[in-house]
Amino acid sequence: MFPFSVVRPVQQAFMNDIAEALEKRQHLIANAPTGLGKTAATLSVTLDYALKNQKTVFFLTPKHSQHQIAVETLRLMKEKQRADGGTQFTACDLIGKKWLCSVLGIEELTTSEFGEYCRAMVKDERCRYYANTRTKNHTLTYAGLQMLSTLKARQPLHAEEAKELAHATCCTYELLSDLARQSSVIIADYYHVFSPLSKALFVRIKKEVKDAIFIVDEAHNLPQRVRQLASRRLSEYTLVAAEREARAFHLSDIVGTMHDLRRVVEDVAERALGSSRESFLEKDVLLGAVERDVSPVDRLIEECTLASEAVLETKRKSAIRNVASFLTSWKSDDKGYARIASRVSLRGEREGVALSYLCLDPRLFTQALLEECHSAIFMSGTLTPLEMYRDLFGLQPERAILRSYQSPFPRYNRLNIFVTDSTTQYTKRTNEGFAKIADHIVRCCDAVPGNVAVFFPSYYLRDAIADIAKRRLRKEIILEQQQSNKAERRRLYNLFIARHEKGAVFMGVMAGSFAEGMDYPGKYLNGVIVVGIPLEVPNLESKALIDYYDETFKRGWDYGYIYPAMTRSIQAAGRCIRSESDRGVCVFVDARFLWGNYRKAFPVDLVMKITNEPEKEIRTFFEKAETAR
Repeated sequence: MFPFSVVRPVQQAFMNDIAEALEKRQHLIANAPTGLGKTAATLSVTLDYALKNQKTVFFLTPKHSQHQIAVETLRLMKEKQRADGGTQFTACDLIGKKWLCSVLGIEELTTSEFGEYCRAMVKDERCRYYANTRTKNHTLTYAGLQMLSTLKARQPLHAEEAKELAHATCCTYELLSDLARQSSVIIADYYHVFSPLSKALFVRIKKEVKDAIFIVDEAHNLPQRVRQLASRRLSEYTLVAAEREARAFHLSDIVGTMHDLRRVVEDVAERALGSSRESFLEKDVLLGAVERDVSPVDRLIEECTLASEAVLETKRKSAIRNVASFLTSWKSDDKGYARIASRVSLRGEREGVALSYLCLDPRLFTQALLEECHSAIFMSGTLTPLEMYRDLFGLQPERAILRSYQSPFPRYNRLNIFVTDSTTQYTKRTNEGFAKIADHIVRCCDAVPGNVAVFFPSYYLRDAIADIAKRRLRKEIILEQQQSNKAERRRLYNLFIARHEKGAVFMGVMAGSFAEGMDYPGKYLNGVIVVGIPLEVPNLESKALIDYYDETFKRGWDYGYIYPAMTRSIQAAGRCIRSESDRGVCVFVDARFLWGNYRKAFPVDLVMKITNEPEKEIRTFFEKAETAR
């Protein structure tokens, strides 16, 4: 199944470990650096095994944009199989139903709001796309069968390509669900499998978890993403919107209920908060107050759900339904969750309160699935330490294979410099310190030919240091924008790429789209400067996470605070070297990178140059590269 003519030695070792995991029904956690060819290696081995053993491969990613490389790899595999007379296979790319919907303006809804809207439209037979696709008996219509045949003949298709073919007449999601039933490999998002609603997918596509092989790409993202999917929030703004919605739809009983509930939430939150910005809150404190001053909670949830159905007959979203969903979650388990009241900024710059039900333990949604599935392959270039991810995924040690692979790229193509006379440590932030960091940035940017990217822990630090550096930088500065949309990010990326000959300095934040989700191949990026460590803001959520991981794993500070931040730093630095021919410099500016627990997060084979005059090492590096040509 391997789609290329040559297998690299390191890649072969990775493929051998995958084959071993599949044969022994084990899980593989693979710290596999960029350039190893992870997608081709995993898909070729797992799909070959799946076809021979009646299994289904699920290739899972955190973002839609990362589906493309899997689709392209499957196309190459299919072409090779066709040319060699090998076994053919069916593949399907799934993205969220909202992004496949043909209804105009649907992107304004949140995922949960869209789910409610879609269910109401289908239930009331008001969606023409669904009606064109399925009969009242839920079988495919003639038009649906014809379009499914077209999609199957042209697969593997990216989900957006499938939408282009089908969206004018049919429901693309329904068609892809049927295609997934017939597929041996399914590309999907994390939330399709590792979320509270994951069982619904397996029922819909008629697959068994015990026959599933999961490939989890960029797996360092999985713990936090699962926790986000399982967390819920109710703000005063939502309650005001629910009361307003009830008035607009003449739901007289609910108007008073929403008004009373808002008063109860405000009172409970204010009592818990006192003069603080946030406070932990016991489950029964809220439930008891609601029972006493509003309504029995179960009845309230039922009334809100019924009322929201009337709203969804004419609107695409319902604030009342959001209230019902939050209360349902709040009633649930304490174990693995934190409940927090906080002060928040509402629209119009007014301050209000919010309640949060925060998931702390990703194992609640990964462990059972991973125990039941055939095997799982977790891969990323930043899965260190491996034992942490084994623990956070909920894997039994005897069923987990832990492997770290060396980079296939020549070491002399990358220079790693550590600057130790500066830090962004909160207690040591001064104007003098910012000026020193800005000086390092200026001197490094002057020494690196072409484009340089500088990533900071936060926009605040970026702006404070950039304001000093910009007076001396000779290259054009391009700033990442907060809360930008996909089109705006693409515009900035293209602008940066277009400046590569003259050289520009891109300044963004770690964990943002430019630090993790985009590649800058070859000549488009010659240097990355990582300024500081993006540690979480000390708040009750981070405290709860540290305490929970300390109780559960005896590694609270490492698992809940240090290692996630280091992963974001290393991911940002990894933008520089994406292929064998790339040459570049990675400069880490913060003394803490060399502290014991922080340093453990780096690959063991990383060659480090420690200096407070990084520009000298940079010039020598690029002069040698020029001479070698």
